Amino acid sequence: MKLRLLAIITLIASVLGFAPAHAAETRVVTGVSAFVRVDLGYMVGWTVPADTKGITGYTVSSNTGVKCAANGASANKCIFPIASLGYVNAYTFTVVANSATGSGPASAPSNQIKYASIPYAPQPPLAKITSDTSMDIAWVPDPNDGGAPLYGYRLTVWEMLPSTDPGAVAYNGIEVKTNRSVTGLKPSTMYVINVQSCNAYGCNSADKWTYISTTGPKGLSPLKAPRVISGGSATTTCWNAVLDGGNAASTGATVTKTGNACPGLVIDPAKYPKIVPTATQMVSAPLATKFAQSVGFGGWSKTYSMKEWSKTGGNNWTAYFSASTKTPVLGFTIEPVITSATPAVCSIDGRWVKFLAPGECVLNGSVGGDYVWLPSGIATSKFTIIP
Repeated sequence: MKLRLLAIITLIASVLGFAPAHAAETRVVTGVSAFVRVDLGYMVGWTVPADTKGITGYTVSSNTGVKCAANGASANKCIFPIASLGYVNAYTFTVVANSATGSGPASAPSNQIKYASIPYAPQPPLAKITSDTSMDIAWVPDPNDGGAPLYGYRLTVWEMLPSTDPGAVAYNGIEVKTNRSVTGLKPSTMYVINVQSCNAYGCNSADKWTYISTTGPKGLSPLKAPRVISGGSATTTCWNAVLDGGNAASTGATVTKTGNACPGLVIDPAKYPKIVPTATQMVSAPLATKFAQSVGFGGWSKTYSMKEWSKTGGNNWTAYFSASTKTPVLGFTIEPVITSATPAVCSIDGRWVKFLAPGECVLNGSVGGDYVWLPSGIATSKFTIIP
């Protein structure tokens, strides 16, 4: 009798549409992907289940047990602040769907990620003039690659100009070795040399420059390289000589030679950072679920005078356009596409907006996708050009 009564109750419940009480959550999140950048944090994304009815949110767990909560059935991203996970360990992440009946099964682990940033700068380069028009350059790299393999060293050689920024570029290239011979230089010319260590997160030279002059019919260049005396302390800096700057009442300064010369910098070549010429992407393969990115214009006034602004030849649009992929160090990692929807009023010339006639100027901007990011939508900016 009891079994018959239970069957009748179950049949009535099914006919009336009553859900079984406390049914376990079974939906599984897929495509879990992870990405880390110093200015964004540890980002975890995923593909939500096809049926999201009743899902209240998602819980993301790192392989070290740190959790991040995302609320809402359609949520598909959670961000761990850098400080919450740190800078040392490698991480994978799993995601579960949450509902009133509990948490569902854990997803498959994400790709593994580890914090990385720009590498440490090399030591100032050494240079030797080998002819009136050539020089050999060599440098000692710092062993710290920032947590990502270097794809090379950017070597730049400029002509030096008096009392101003460097002049024409004589050489600019990515090197996979720690030395380079540069030819085709001008005789009797002072050159500025800089070497940067480069990984996918950026390049770093720490403003370490070398100055050297070629020889020739006029001898050495008459330009004088600047001399920089930097500070430090007894525990951080070795001095071959000590400069005493005196005090406010002093009329001069004294330089005293120290008793012992500073030791030369020696780094075992076996500790040089690994060079992987193809390591130009922050991730090595497309993520299973890429992140959506936002773009937008900002900083435009409502009205511009064609007469006044055209004197400058326009303005640099990169100062007024932003994207999720733009980084503090690299700038736009995916080149934006800016177009004018009103070409009779304004046009785009390289990175400049050109004013052509009074009227409303309408600009559209977007950014493509890559291994990490989906292509953006189109952002629009409008302003009025007056005579």
